Amino acid sequence: MNYIVTIKQVPDVKKIPEEAWDREKGILKRSMLTNVCNELDKQALAFALKMRGQCKGKVVGLSMGPPFAEEVLRYALAVGADEGVLLSDKKLGGADTAATAYPLAQAIRKIERDIFGGDREYVIISGVQSVDGDTAQVPPQIAQELDISHIAYTKSFSFDNGRVNVERITKNGIQRVAPMDYPFLITVTEWTEPPYVPLRRKRWAESQEVRHWNAEDVSADESRIGLAGSRTTVVKIFSPSEVGMETCVFENDLEKLVEMIREAFLRKAESGGEQPNKRKYRLPEGRKSQYKGEVWVYIEQEGGEVNPASFELLGKATELASSLNEKVGAILVGNRVDELAEEVIAYGADKVYLAQHNLLEDFLPVPYTKVVSKVVERYRPQIVLFAATPLGRELAPRIAYNCESGLTADCTGLDIVDFKRGEQELIATLMQTRPALGGNIMASIITQNSKIQMSTVRPGVMKALEPDRRRRGELIQYNPTVTKNDFGARIISTESITGTTELRVADVIVSGGRGLQTKEHYDQYIYPLAESWGRFLNKKAMVGASRLAVDMGFIDRSHQVGQTGQTVKPKLYVAIGISGAVQHITGMQGSDIILAINRDPSARIFQVADFGVVADVEELIPELIKVLNPKIGQPGCLQVSLQSVLPAGQLPLSSRPGGRPCPHLQRQIAPGDEQYREGLHQLRAYVPTSTKQHLGQSRVEIYAVPKSSRSAGPRSYHTTRHGVAEPPQ
Repeated sequence: MNYIVTIKQVPDVKKIPEEAWDREKGILKRSMLTNVCNELDKQALAFALKMRGQCKGKVVGLSMGPPFAEEVLRYALAVGADEGVLLSDKKLGGADTAATAYPLAQAIRKIERDIFGGDREYVIISGVQSVDGDTAQVPPQIAQELDISHIAYTKSFSFDNGRVNVERITKNGIQRVAPMDYPFLITVTEWTEPPYVPLRRKRWAESQEVRHWNAEDVSADESRIGLAGSRTTVVKIFSPSEVGMETCVFENDLEKLVEMIREAFLRKAESGGEQPNKRKYRLPEGRKSQYKGEVWVYIEQEGGEVNPASFELLGKATELASSLNEKVGAILVGNRVDELAEEVIAYGADKVYLAQHNLLEDFLPVPYTKVVSKVVERYRPQIVLFAATPLGRELAPRIAYNCESGLTADCTGLDIVDFKRGEQELIATLMQTRPALGGNIMASIITQNSKIQMSTVRPGVMKALEPDRRRRGELIQYNPTVTKNDFGARIISTESITGTTELRVADVIVSGGRGLQTKEHYDQYIYPLAESWGRFLNKKAMVGASRLAVDMGFIDRSHQVGQTGQTVKPKLYVAIGISGAVQHITGMQGSDIILAINRDPSARIFQVADFGVVADVEELIPELIKVLNPKIGQPGCLQVSLQSVLPAGQLPLSSRPGGRPCPHLQRQIAPGDEQYREGLHQLRAYVPTSTKQHLGQSRVEIYAVPKSSRSAGPRSYHTTRHGVAEPPQ
């Protein structure tokens, strides 16, 4: 079996010099940026090399870009690839994702013919997305052009009698999937360390010839490449500060930091998070809209449950449709999903297009693409919105490519506008705004060369309407034709998350990442800090984690925040040791206030944070807890240590702050309690000053705290009917 790895050279978004910005023109001079290999493509290379270790074959690196992009192919050769192919031609410049996917697919066809000798038993492996665009659209669009299956968010693989099975991350757990035919495409997220480059191999790579192909070499249709073949175009680039995205405030004085966050918290509470009313678009008198048709939302559902992001999109679709004097349509695909239509109508849909079939019980991109594309082509909406969830990022690119439509990814703003530039004039077109280059810039994009405008929208950005159960809508049945031959892959098994923690109900979330290094550090710092913030703000606090922290075993997947975890919008989100991959940011950027703590001052998380501290978490977190809890261990705040009622080593997660209180770890605090014993585990309880006069009636939740986490030695406090006594000398 052979392997093709797509590799992209991207700007180093961590190091953008000030002189690279042209503030007057609102552009970024990319020629002034340092270029590096896309990190997730390094992960794809590592995945291919590991596969080759178990099933021998040839690994070919493929890149598209200017001549100097040859550097990333030499890196691929140095870590183990056998050949490198660079697709380079000025005609390819200025391409959007569709005009990028097409020539790359043509190059893959040529690799199959010229390098693999016509052998179709090969796998295409890509990083799930590139750091400059963050669209995740090119790999699935390559698969759509080649008419093959693709499996996204892959984390591991195995071979069974020569056939490959892959494990992928889904919103609800881990899925094992088997491709039904070769070739197929997989996208890889972070799963290992980047490959090591031996010096001897690096010297060998420098001496090797990299194949250079142009558009003609791969028989590319010139109407489908470059600017001419692009279905979207960037009309404006500007700084995030121009849309009210505040710069992170760095503050290492913890007293000041806590006070600033408290004041921001109170301001948010007073304002209620209300946004000023935007001026409604009105069609110019005597002019006709550029597009015709309804405004649609793809309703994402799994297991008969609608993703809340779809309700958010219905709210935005209602606003857009009102400006255009059109109806809101919703497309609902699956098996026996008609019972969800009433709820979809309540959230704003005027029409629900139902496509039901027993073979559509579980989501797979190939059959869902076929069905949704047929419905779109039949009823011709002018706008289709998808949630930028893992599922939406798999499905929308293939549908857009199949329907020859433009697609803008990860939008944070959608508006109907009239647009004029030179001789080009568009009436009532959809202006789509999204972050790019790792959040360093914002881009406004319009659709071109398309009859339909499509967007994926970041969850948590738009606001759902209050459901109106009295609303009535129209149900339109579409009977799809689906066979098992349409699947492209089959689901072998699904390991669902059990005991899911609903982080969305928390007002405060404290999340830990790989920077914490060990599970012991996670337990030692994240739980106490969550408890402290919750008590300081008098709000419900819970703990979360990045995907890498979950993969490293710090905590179970029910606490994961991000694209493949939960999307959250707490009043305060605290990110500890989290670098800020777009997959994580997507799941938490809707938070009212974001505090980031990281030792790396260039960590991407600071680009979305309101407040930041650059420090080692081991040193900072204990000090921050002291600031949040200035009276712990002093008169006026009761601390009682009680021996655990559970056997040593059996402290459940539910006993920790942020989990459900364990009934066995609750007891009445009565006057005269004074117990402290040397045990493997102790329990710590706090009673606020305001309750000390009624101590006999106070019930508190007791949380497990490992003895090793205490910064000071054993100290016990005793209570009296009149309050708290000084600690014994």
